[in-house]
Amino acid sequence: MTPLSLVLGAGCSPAHEDVSEDVSEHTLALEQSGESGESGEGGTTVQADFHTRKTPPRAKGQFDVITLSSLPDAVTGGDVLVGLRGLSAADQYTVQRNGVDVTAAFGRGSDGEVRGLVTGLIVGNNRIEALATGPNGKRRAVLGVINYPITGPVISGPHQSPFLCQTRESGLGDPLDSDCSVETRYEWFYRTNASSPSDYKPLANPYEAYPADVARIRTKDGRDVPFVVRVESATINRGIARIAVLDDPHARGPEAPFDAAGWNHRVYYFFGALCGVGYHQGINTPGTVLGVASPGEPFDFGALLGVEDRLRQGDAIVHSTLSTFGVQCNALMGIESAMMVLEHITERYGIISATVGSGGSGAAIQQYNAINNAPGLLSGALPVATFVDVWTTYTTVADCGLLTHYYQTHAPSWDEEKKGAVEGHDPPRSAPRTGICQSWSIPELQGILDPKNGCDPSVPYALRYDPVTNPHGARCTLQDANVNVVGRDPVTGFARRPIDNTGVQYGLDAFNRGRITAAEFIDLNRHIGGFDIDGHFAPARMVMHPDTESAIYRTGQIIGRGALDETPVMDMGLYLDLIPLANIHDAVRPFSVRARLRRYSGIDAGQSIWRGSSVTPPDAYQALARWLEVLDVMPYGTGSLDRARAVAYSKPFAAGDRCFIDTPHGRVQVPENFDAAIGPCAVFFPVSRTPRIAAGMPLTDDVLRCQRKPVDRRDYLAPLSEAQFAELQSIFPDGVCDYTKRAARDVDHSILWPTIGAETLHPPTGLTYRVARSVAVP
Repeated sequence: MTPLSLVLGAGCSPAHEDVSEDVSEHTLALEQSGESGESGEGGTTVQADFHTRKTPPRAKGQFDVITLSSLPDAVTGGDVLVGLRGLSAADQYTVQRNGVDVTAAFGRGSDGEVRGLVTGLIVGNNRIEALATGPNGKRRAVLGVINYPITGPVISGPHQSPFLCQTRESGLGDPLDSDCSVETRYEWFYRTNASSPSDYKPLANPYEAYPADVARIRTKDGRDVPFVVRVESATINRGIARIAVLDDPHARGPEAPFDAAGWNHRVYYFFGALCGVGYHQGINTPGTVLGVASPGEPFDFGALLGVEDRLRQGDAIVHSTLSTFGVQCNALMGIESAMMVLEHITERYGIISATVGSGGSGAAIQQYNAINNAPGLLSGALPVATFVDVWTTYTTVADCGLLTHYYQTHAPSWDEEKKGAVEGHDPPRSAPRTGICQSWSIPELQGILDPKNGCDPSVPYALRYDPVTNPHGARCTLQDANVNVVGRDPVTGFARRPIDNTGVQYGLDAFNRGRITAAEFIDLNRHIGGFDIDGHFAPARMVMHPDTESAIYRTGQIIGRGALDETPVMDMGLYLDLIPLANIHDAVRPFSVRARLRRYSGIDAGQSIWRGSSVTPPDAYQALARWLEVLDVMPYGTGSLDRARAVAYSKPFAAGDRCFIDTPHGRVQVPENFDAAIGPCAVFFPVSRTPRIAAGMPLTDDVLRCQRKPVDRRDYLAPLSEAQFAELQSIFPDGVCDYTKRAARDVDHSILWPTIGAETLHPPTGLTYRVARSVAVP
């Protein structure tokens, strides 16, 4: 399989009708008063900043109890790293977990903060109490934490069932339980002196002298070390997690515990591509986090993403099968899995200084969802071949399927220029039409609409839905992979589908530009139809349930209404529009992200776009790293400098928009103003549109279910006879999309750190970063 092919794998907002209750924006903790939050036995509660963990100023003598490895209401695996902040050297302290003394686990770090790994948490509610005695008297702080099993779930709702284990296919042997758990495994590999980037060999006994062909590298701090990598393999949230980091086991010897001395405290989180519907665990191997392609591993683009470069610099490389959209295309599941793996690293390896996301296509969606919905989970992002989010991409899949069906059944004589104009994929006449909708219409991609055939091949047909032979089987559609969010039809029990094309005037722009005739425009919209819930063509258009639409916007699955502007992003816009199959990653998507930033926050400087035919994360990592270094010292939270402005002001020139053009004499890098329709990129890499944008939707491409207005002659720039206008009115008796208004159930602010429950579903709510603050006690 060709990498990245076949994958899905500003200012004020206008008023809109029928808006669900808005969720308040989070306010930076540094702007809060020191005594904000809940009060109760043992102290008060304040809020930490999601990105920095900073808390409001403390009064003299106060100290805080803070969870450092996770949010306090999302602890997993029975342990949590806890910090005691504000204690002086003269203070004596004790810490209890549910009444049991755990003080021995705590000690002062090099930064003066007292930290300890609290183990033995029970599933459910726990109480961590710290008591300090010193020059400022006796003070107590009590923090409640909620612990979940390491198998999850935490925020994504009840587990999907059935669920097939793939630990054996991943080289980890048979699972230990129905959650596909295995014993954690540690393996060591060394990079040889050979020039091939895939030349890693296992070390049978890592404590013996290394082979003569082991490569040597110089670390960022100037040390010359052998290129030996420790790979941890564990099951977390039912996914297979792999963590690779430099190690020197021979030097430390078998008696010394692993201390992550070769780690620079940065994490390079390699999200997985594609878009699948779940029911299986997924496969990866140690090669995934070594940047080595492995047979049978369809999500491994590590070499393209610069995995080995990051290993050489001391980053920890991380991958999980359940933060791989090719396994299950579920935004909350991806965040949950990454959250749990990063918690594990913090508790076992040490405090993370920065986590950078990487990966293409479906992996790009996960990065954008993470920074929009879960601020602080990622420090920065390097998405490649971007899609903006799951459901607007899903809309394109359905639209292209419908358009292809129309061409085949009603317009077999349409030429490629007419099709391209309607689809929005019409390059200049000097360039070849690329057939992007044709690529979207292949069975492998239309499968996510099909409950019988959309599953991964590992899921036996005997377990799958069939309307006759197995009506209660696993339905292999994208909405079923997200049933906890979209809800179920109470009559059929099937997941509700978040697609709606009622009122959409397909080909509106093509008609207005004279690319299709009035008769063709009318015929197209009369016969475009929709797909029924089983993925079959139906004459009627598709209608979305309002509750499904509301849940999707409230939980931030349509990004832009959350914290999208608070994390630096270097978007790698590989130009794939002219490459069959890969062309589904059309060039418009990064610009839709930018349009949403401008519309909903007014600040778009947090996203840089690097466009070109060969630009990839290794090109941009250093610029992003410098951006993060400057951001780390920005005093945001004071005055008018909020997080989004801090991100904007800390952006170095090297991280600005760029166009990369390959020439016979090498690659040329050109600073580019992408607001202008001129310049090298506009000539060499024209930007396409989606079918919905070509039907009048703004560049934000984010209206799942439009509000409607009566058919209006003023919308048509080409002539319509009275009879033709009357026919349009008959086609759209309830009106056409009014794209001057937002979606019917849109929200101004989506929930940050959304949760819909664990084993039991509940309405969407947001997690907070609660921190216990002490009060004086007798």
